[in-house]
Amino acid sequence: MDELWPKWRLEPVLSSILNEKWGQLHQDKLQSCIRQHRLVRDSKPDISAIHKAYCALIPQNLVGEREVEQTRNDLQRCTPISPEEFAEWDVWAEAMLKNVTTEELKQVHEFIGHVPESRRILAVAVEHVRKPSVRYA
Repeated sequence: MDELWPKWRLEPVLSSILNEKWGQLHQDKLQSCIRQHRLVRDSKPDISAIHKAYCALIPQNLVGEREVEQTRNDLQRCTPISPEEFAEWDVWAEAMLKNVTTEELKQVHEFIGHVPESRRILAVAVEHVRKPSVRYA
């Protein structure tokens, strides 16, 4: 803001408050609002008008959306697999390993350095080496 209004100086206390509050906002959008405001106000900025312009640009119900989404993702990663999901995984693993070849087991060994004892993990590794784009050897 100093560059846009060189003769204007913000009080240190107000500057600190603005840095704290505006530091949490979308900086590219805030900068756009400040630059647009400069076209309107030549002598000194109207902080309130800049903030109102930002709020009009960013719907308030979306301001915390990233944090909500992060919390949901964290919960999803921390929720243990249910017994039903384990049973489904076991069925899937057995179907995947039903016709596994010696060559695929060699590719799994090259891929992870050993052949897993867990049927579930082995099935995931076999699925990976069966992908057309994956070639080991």
